[in-house]
Amino acid sequence: MAPEGTDIHQGARRHVRACQEATWGQCPPSPDWRCVPVFGDGYTVKAADPKVRPGTLVGGWKRSVHLSYLQAVAGRWTMLLYPEVAEFLLDMALKRTGDELHSYCLDHYTPPDPRRHLGCMVESARLECGGRGGAVLWRMALRGKLEQENDALSEGDFDYSGLTPVPFRFQGAVVELNASPVGDVEAFTITVRNNLRLGPARGGCLAYLCAGQRAVSLELIKLNDSDVFNSAIRAGGTLSFSAVLSHPSGRKLTIELPRLYVDESTERALPCALVRSRTRLEAAVDQSGVDVSYVVSEV
Repeated sequence: MAPEGTDIHQGARRHVRACQEATWGQCPPSPDWRCVPVFGDGYTVKAADPKVRPGTLVGGWKRSVHLSYLQAVAGRWTMLLYPEVAEFLLDMALKRTGDELHSYCLDHYTPPDPRRHLGCMVESARLECGGRGGAVLWRMALRGKLEQENDALSEGDFDYSGLTPVPFRFQGAVVELNASPVGDVEAFTITVRNNLRLGPARGGCLAYLCAGQRAVSLELIKLNDSDVFNSAIRAGGTLSFSAVLSHPSGRKLTIELPRLYVDESTERALPCALVRSRTRLEAAVDQSGVDVSYVVSEV
């Protein structure tokens, strides 16, 4: 038993919720909170306090100046994709209004120090399908404007009753290349880079966060049973990719990358193992201006 009055706790008591901001760095008056269970030790967003330490010998050989100039908020958030929040979470990294990426307010409950992270934007994200245990993981790297104390936050503010107990899984996924089903895809990863531009320090925090050009890539692991990737490399041609992830409730998560260029495809060929290809592809826009699309269908 923990000593009386301490906040010793297990990681299961930590919770995260998110809402979209209308103004960067400000929690809306009536937030639409989405509570998402953290996967493992998958929430590391936190403030750091980088210092200015002038490289002079003023004051002697002992360092005496440590000047705070910026509260740097950054970290990662990893979760499973539950059907009720999957589209919201994908939107965090992929949805823009015009050129502007949306920002989010995140509440993190941990017993010793409940806190709020304001002005968070997704710097990069990875959708990992087919890894250990067949899980579908969504990993986001975030940067924010400010961290605040949030002593009013409690465990009772987090409600997961609206989520089904089972997230989307890779088992039973329907994967297509060039609109033709392929049954030997063992894993794939879609990576999104928003190339955030960080503003200067103003008033102890970033003056702005601005999304740059988006880059979307695909890594695919499958049996080496065709020349589709090598042919695309030799001809400089393009491929299309789609994946439909199913759920026991009948909902489906469909992801499409309509135009992909193959950067490289390696083939590992050990004498006692099946030959597999690991292929890296970069997305471009199609005739409709789409580089990646996604939708969660209802039952």
